[in-house]
Amino acid sequence: MPFSPYAYRTLKNMQVQNNKLKLDSRIAIEDLILIKHLQNSEFLPEIKAVYNKVCNLLDDRIPTIFDNYTLHNTQHSFRIMEYMAKLIHDISLLDELEIVLLVYSALLHDVGMAVSQEDIDLIKSDQLVFSDIKYSSMKKVMGNDEEAALKEYVRKFHSSLSAKFIHEVLKDHFRIPDLSSQNFVGELASICESHTQNFDWLKSSLTQREIKGRYHFNSQYIACILRLADILDIDSSRTPYTLFKSINPVGQSESEWKQHFIISNTEKIEFDKVTNQKKIVFHGTSENANIHRKILSYIDWVKDELTHSMDLVNKMSSQYNLLYNPSPEINIKPNGFSFSDYKMTLDYKAISNLLMGEKIYGNKNLGLRELIQNSFDSCKVRQEIEEESYEFGNERFYPKIKIILDPIKDMVIIKDNGMGMSMEIIKDHFLNIGVSYYNSWDFKLRNFKYNPIGNYGIGFLSCFMLSDNVKVITRKFKSRHKITIELEKNNEYTSLTQIDDFNFDGTEVILNYNAFIKVFSNKFDNVHDFMKRYFLTDGVSIELINKQTQVATEIINSIRTPFSSDFVEINLSNYLKNIEGQIIIKEKKNYALKIDDLDFEGELYCYNDDDGLQKVDENTVLEMDDFIIDNNIKYMSIPLVDAEMEERFLNGIKFTDSDVNDVIEKLDRELRWIAVIVHKDFQYKIYSCIMDDDTSCLFDKLTLSDLVELGHTENCSTSIFEKEINIFEGRKNELYLPFEKGETYMYRYKDKKRKELFVRNVLIQDFLFNFPYSASIFEIESIVVNINSRNIVPNITRNDFDYVMKNELNYIIGKALHKGALDMLNLDKDQKTTLKNFIDAFYESKTDYDLD
Repeated sequence: MPFSPYAYRTLKNMQVQNNKLKLDSRIAIEDLILIKHLQNSEFLPEIKAVYNKVCNLLDDRIPTIFDNYTLHNTQHSFRIMEYMAKLIHDISLLDELEIVLLVYSALLHDVGMAVSQEDIDLIKSDQLVFSDIKYSSMKKVMGNDEEAALKEYVRKFHSSLSAKFIHEVLKDHFRIPDLSSQNFVGELASICESHTQNFDWLKSSLTQREIKGRYHFNSQYIACILRLADILDIDSSRTPYTLFKSINPVGQSESEWKQHFIISNTEKIEFDKVTNQKKIVFHGTSENANIHRKILSYIDWVKDELTHSMDLVNKMSSQYNLLYNPSPEINIKPNGFSFSDYKMTLDYKAISNLLMGEKIYGNKNLGLRELIQNSFDSCKVRQEIEEESYEFGNERFYPKIKIILDPIKDMVIIKDNGMGMSMEIIKDHFLNIGVSYYNSWDFKLRNFKYNPIGNYGIGFLSCFMLSDNVKVITRKFKSRHKITIELEKNNEYTSLTQIDDFNFDGTEVILNYNAFIKVFSNKFDNVHDFMKRYFLTDGVSIELINKQTQVATEIINSIRTPFSSDFVEINLSNYLKNIEGQIIIKEKKNYALKIDDLDFEGELYCYNDDDGLQKVDENTVLEMDDFIIDNNIKYMSIPLVDAEMEERFLNGIKFTDSDVNDVIEKLDRELRWIAVIVHKDFQYKIYSCIMDDDTSCLFDKLTLSDLVELGHTENCSTSIFEKEINIFEGRKNELYLPFEKGETYMYRYKDKKRKELFVRNVLIQDFLFNFPYSASIFEIESIVVNINSRNIVPNITRNDFDYVMKNELNYIIGKALHKGALDMLNLDKDQKTTLKNFIDAFYESKTDYDLD
């Protein structure tokens, strides 16, 4: 009984001739090799029924939803069946049910792309969730483009949707003849689902022998044949050029379509008489170098699939063997450009030595920072998952990290109770240098609130700064598999061992003790000090254990610092999103009401051409506005050398071959300094210079002789230094706010005050707080900031940020600091107004981290 006729309305190139459905006017369904082997099968009527039920979905529904995708219609399914037949060593050796499953899998593996409106509604309402990934997360990653998010969600999970469709819509069609209680619904659904999964999933979810009544089948083998046949269907017959032109796809889809037009041969499986093996062959012509590269990458994928399939099935019984040359033959000629077979390659030893050494991190002990940071990330992600399912009365998950030093067993163990790793994560990310799991779509689509610090995928290599041999033991959260990985420095080969073990939790990294402790100058206390400096411990337990002395020490380093009532606390969480911290400040001085309230360097004098130098005291009346230009007062700072300092000053010049400024710098604290202000109309004349005699002066009545009258020795030269004071106007001539530009605050390990910045609890050791503008009415006692935003990323060393990011961070934190000072300091109404106007003037830009 032939299939029902069906005309494909969009392409109009499927014809019914003599009651036989033909594909592209070339092949009738009855002529498909697999169908011929089932012509007397009891399964055939149900195959026809299933085909009639899904052909409209494949030919009409998928193009409606995925209007610019390559064709996933019945033509695609038929071609897959033909490739399957050619891939198989001898179809006659297969069980009848195995051939049936091959036909069904070719027909149904993409049916999930014809997603129903009912399922679309469930997907969009986050009620249909696969692999913990929600549509809302996909939409967020896709920039809130609902159409693109739906397409990507269905594309990513269409094999799972296919399995769902088989279970829910087609389940009554897959019964075993004469055994109504027996069916192969689950096995077929898993085979279809496997075509987008990795080989580890395939091997763990499918079997090599199932028995159903008088039939048997090998699900792993069928899945391998499906995967290979699916990726071999790449040529112009899958993407007709007229359809391509009428659809006019753009962007990534355009490249996806165009790549198919390079391949000209539909027969891709040939027999090599020399090797007595089959081989995969690609013929074609390319006129575009970019698409040429893309197709070569595609062929690399074919090679990988073929290699993995052969590794698996060639260990099975001989009827399942794939006797192929594992390297496809490529006959694609470039037209209009030259192309070589050479690829860029990386030398593992050279690259790993570069990335794991002090050239990147600066110090070997930072290898420990990278390992603990990995533990932080893993624990925090698991904590978020645990909190989602937490119920009152249950024990809450608490992140725990242990550093165990065991000199007797020559081991150091870094152990955490975090997420652990699956075999898929290990192969795709952990063992892939430069590929971070936390940057993968698989992680991003889970939409965790916590943002791991790991970005570059090289952090683990730093463990080789601590030990030449490393062992990693891990079990992914809720998995039954414990995996042991053994690695050796300068050797790219690893060993992977997997066993079932539900008792093991999290991840252990095991290092050589003697090599490790040597990095810390053979001192246990240095390890303790390092841990306390580099990690905030709020919300996580970190324990340092010395097995030899049997002493366990808890590492405590909180973001909060105790402070006395003389100080004021600013909580950054009140002003910023995804940035937390504590800034302790103390009111330093009042606002400036008159000129001598400002911090000039030295005794203050005022100069004008009529009166010369005049000392400024409490009786001097000066209008502040007469000296301010654009929030700035420029003045002269001049050192005076008295008689007692004369000999030392002259000897400094004579015997040390120094110039005047060098000697002034050395004797700075012992010299008497004066500050000289001039009216703003004359400040343009001020610049730094040396005063040797009365001719080297900036103003007529400010000569060396005039300085002698103030106590300067006539035998010594001196210098004029150009200085400035920044001052913001509150009320003209009545209230002013002094401020600094670019004031730098050092770390506590340099000035004994705590001024630190962390990213996800990990210290960024070289970062300096350098706010673009700092009001001078307060001083900072301590500042500790912890950044949780994933958008703020340290450089590859994790010791600092790039120039742009540093400036942005200082702006963000500086703005929050001043808003906190406005709220927390005891200021009167006019002072508050002045500070608010200062913030509006110098921190006017809205940032992504501002709460208001």
